[in-house]
Amino acid sequence: MPGVIMDDANTGGLRHGPGNHDSRNELSCSAGEVTRLNGITDSQNSSLSLDGEDGSFGQHRVGTSSIYRMSRGLNEPPELPRIMQGFFPFSKLVTRSVQQCWNDLSDLIAELAEVQIHSHESNSLPISTSGKSPGNQSSENIRKKIRTLEFSHAKRAEFIKLLVLSQWSRQAADVSKLIDIQNFIRTRHQAYAGALQCIGDMKRDLVQAQVANPDLKTALEVLSKGKVASMSDLGYTPPKPLKARGTLKRLQRINRLIGVRLAVREEIPSLFRTYRIHDGRVTFIVPGEFELDLSIGEEDESSQFFFVDIHFLFLPSPPVPKGRILNELEITINDVLQSSGLIGCFNLLHGFVLTNKVNILFKQAIELARGPWTDVLRVELLHRTLVIQYWTLKPGAKSWLEIGIKRGCRRSNNESSELPSLGLRWIRDGEEVTCEDIDFDEEYLSMECLLRSTIALHVSQILSSAYISIRHSSLFSTGLLSLRAQLNRTEPGDCLLDVQLTKTRYIRVFIEPMSGMSILSATPSALERFDGDRNPDKSFVDDIVARVARLRCNAAIEEIESNLKMLGFEPLNSRAWKFDVRRIFPPNILRFTFFWHRLWEPNWAVAATSSMDGDSWWVIQFGPTVLAKSHAILDASVHSQSFFRSTQVVSHTFFPAMQHKINYTSLAALGHCLPGILTIHSNARYLEDLQSIKFYPPLHKLKIESDLQVPDIFIRYDTSNLPNAFQLAMPVRAKRRTHIKDTIRLAFNGIDPRKKVAIMVAYGNLVSPASAFGAPISNLDRSLVFQAKGSGFAIRLLAPAGQSIIINLIESLQKLECLLSILESLQRKKIGVRAFSLSSISFTYGQQRNFSASLNIDLSMSLSHVDLSPVELASRPESIFNLRLSIRFDHSSPHRRIQESLASSLNHVSTETGLENVVKLLSLTLPLMRALDQLMTNPSYNEPLKVQVTARNAKKYQIYYPDEKIRFQLVATSHLNRMVWILNDVNGQRNGVVHDNIKTNIQGTLYNSKGDGWRGLGNGVVAEIGSIGNLLREIEKCFAISQGQPGQKSTDGAAKIGKLNSLTPSVPLGEHGHIEGIEYPHHDLLATVPNNRSAQSKANTATQNEDIIMID
Repeated sequence: MPGVIMDDANTGGLRHGPGNHDSRNELSCSAGEVTRLNGITDSQNSSLSLDGEDGSFGQHRVGTSSIYRMSRGLNEPPELPRIMQGFFPFSKLVTRSVQQCWNDLSDLIAELAEVQIHSHESNSLPISTSGKSPGNQSSENIRKKIRTLEFSHAKRAEFIKLLVLSQWSRQAADVSKLIDIQNFIRTRHQAYAGALQCIGDMKRDLVQAQVANPDLKTALEVLSKGKVASMSDLGYTPPKPLKARGTLKRLQRINRLIGVRLAVREEIPSLFRTYRIHDGRVTFIVPGEFELDLSIGEEDESSQFFFVDIHFLFLPSPPVPKGRILNELEITINDVLQSSGLIGCFNLLHGFVLTNKVNILFKQAIELARGPWTDVLRVELLHRTLVIQYWTLKPGAKSWLEIGIKRGCRRSNNESSELPSLGLRWIRDGEEVTCEDIDFDEEYLSMECLLRSTIALHVSQILSSAYISIRHSSLFSTGLLSLRAQLNRTEPGDCLLDVQLTKTRYIRVFIEPMSGMSILSATPSALERFDGDRNPDKSFVDDIVARVARLRCNAAIEEIESNLKMLGFEPLNSRAWKFDVRRIFPPNILRFTFFWHRLWEPNWAVAATSSMDGDSWWVIQFGPTVLAKSHAILDASVHSQSFFRSTQVVSHTFFPAMQHKINYTSLAALGHCLPGILTIHSNARYLEDLQSIKFYPPLHKLKIESDLQVPDIFIRYDTSNLPNAFQLAMPVRAKRRTHIKDTIRLAFNGIDPRKKVAIMVAYGNLVSPASAFGAPISNLDRSLVFQAKGSGFAIRLLAPAGQSIIINLIESLQKLECLLSILESLQRKKIGVRAFSLSSISFTYGQQRNFSASLNIDLSMSLSHVDLSPVELASRPESIFNLRLSIRFDHSSPHRRIQESLASSLNHVSTETGLENVVKLLSLTLPLMRALDQLMTNPSYNEPLKVQVTARNAKKYQIYYPDEKIRFQLVATSHLNRMVWILNDVNGQRNGVVHDNIKTNIQGTLYNSKGDGWRGLGNGVVAEIGSIGNLLREIEKCFAISQGQPGQKSTDGAAKIGKLNSLTPSVPLGEHGHIEGIEYPHHDLLATVPNNRSAQSKANTATQNEDIIMID
């Protein structure tokens, strides 16, 4: 009785307590004696006392009992077995009960402390009749009191139970002894019952060993007389022994009787119609089942056939057992032949064979389930139906094969009745399907072959479904990637699916026949990294297709990443962006990655995406929030709804379709193509945002060509349709006719190896051939080139990949327009152009074209590229371009002194100025400039300043003599429809200090006289354009005479002046220039020698002659 609670005094002690009596030794102890001994009990090793006294009495009893045991010797019965299981000390129960009570009391106090009790005024409570206050009678207080009372009652009940157990435990020794006795009695009872059972089994087994007593009396009679008189004699005459001939005749007669009987009388089943009569028997042959030998016992046609022998025609088939089983089979067949004839015999044996076949297949299935197909095959035989479930470990819908006997599935040729046969029922993934294709050989029974054929068809169905699903993808339907399925009806291991992932990677899919798990054989890196997650909710075919698609896309992205890293591209970690990047791509995209290059603009990148429909390149433009930060695409903190400004697919393949193998050539082409398409897209995007310049093809049609060629953009260039911000106000006064045809082709031409920027080339055609301008292009300008024979031209533009060059293109085209207009104007003026570029034109002038100059075209913008938003530019009213022309003369050209004045004339807003006016000024001022150049000759750089000439503009000059303080103004004006020079005296009242002799000399020599090509006007002088040198020489003579120096005419006076002042003689000026077909007469001018040393400090010593003339 487990669970008895005992005190510590009795725990582990013997069960010989108070009141034990040994009848054999007549030793007994009463219960009262035990009580008087304070409950002392003996133990096996020592005695324990409940009240703490020693165990001397118990030791005395043990010693007495030992004396009696020794006297009895070995005849003493064994002690009762003791049962100690489930006993524990009573003190432990008390300790645990007290601890539990304390814990519950603590919880109760904490629970009651949480209850809030509302206080009430004492005077508001009614006073009872006894005069005592009722206290707080709120519901919360009452609930606390009830809870305390319930706790007290519950704990009181528990301790009452402990009291009862304490009282009962004092008698635990007697109860334990009773338990030991009951256990002993139960053991003896079981031994008696076992002995009876053993005797009964022995008696039953001896029945088979019984042998009858020998009949000695009959044995002696047989041995002595040779017969037994008690046995009756039937009176048969023994047949004569047959000879071979007689035996043959009888067998032939039996054959004839059987043949006639089968042909005439017997109703033969359809499957028994194949028979053979021989050796006095007929052998019926049922293909795939059995051969049955029957014979007759009488000549009577109504007599039955008798069973002779049977052989099974299928393998493996059990041998026909000899002895009792064969006898029973023979009796059964003969009974059926007697009652039902051949039809009943066939039905019996046919059903017997079918059942035997099912049992044979069942045994083979059991062997498979216990052998190599362990845990993956479940076999069950239900009556005569064998159920084999395969792929038991595969999740999802189950598949099994049922083999049983079907009624009405085998029809005879001549009868309408249908015969039973072995049939198959195939449940594939929970749905019944046809089983006609299953290879089931009923003659050679093989459960493994049948199972493999079923699984092979199942695997073929799965792989063919996966093949069809994958074949629908664009990559495989168009033949870009290969897909091959190999199917087999009998062997599942030969069924496989070969899928090409990329140009260099392949994968093979096959299904393990036993477990049904799909296995993908590919490169280890692809499988180890990307084939871990599977969705159990998908069907098996969808799971295979999804895994293949995932591996294909991962392999494609991994391959393109490794290739682009070699080209210097940097993959971007899109997971760090606080933006769902998948939303910008179609839902069929399974894998993607972003690439950026350090030479690109930070707001542009390319993306490679992969799906079962193809691998694509995308051009990605980040929004303005990203553009505001340097390299912000690498910053994970960027988050905005306008994170991506535009996304456009530019190619549906990573490499050309005809490229069967990736090599360095294709990688180099890809490295050239990606920055090219990005640059083209950035310019097309700029044009699309501008909306005022037409271009073709549209943005969505800009695709990478099949051979990785970057497409071109065709721009409609029409200056009249340009936005106001792009209109260029040309200072050249020329007819604004268009020199460039309206179609410009913008093409990407690679990366500059030194500047690491993209090279964009704009191809166009001129209205007139380039040879019509008759000047070569400068070798220093590599940004412009013309077609040698034809009207084509090309402009080279440089910009980082991703930065638009549309503004630079429009700037260059308008500069080219300005350049061609200037060339046309110079060509009309018959000025020889030596070379030109987009920024300058070098030309020569003069009669012998011995003077050279260059016309520079400077175009600046009021805003930087960063501030130029196409949307803002489209609505900007003023132009952002500022065109300024400047002219620079060679050091030997006399016009170098007034080049700023001429440049001002080039850029003047007045219609009277312009290039044609400057050309006229060159011819107008050339004699004057040459005369002044000769006048200002100072070879020694130490001669004093004598005269100062200030050019107000190209037509107005002031001549000042510092020593005499006399000023003249020389102005070019029109007189009688021709240009002349007018010399005026501008001294006025302020020149009162002028000497009278100088004034008188000037009045007489210049104002009131005339000379070669000039004449006085009373208060001034008018001179022809080509004779201005003669007038200046006369002024020099006047000042020389006024200073008391003997002036002479012609060159003699000049020689004397040079002698008196120790100056070098004058040098003849030479021939005058020839411009616009005008020829001037030849004159020799004398250079005026400067003699004012005080004014020399004011001279500018930068060049030889520029220290004399000043331009304000």
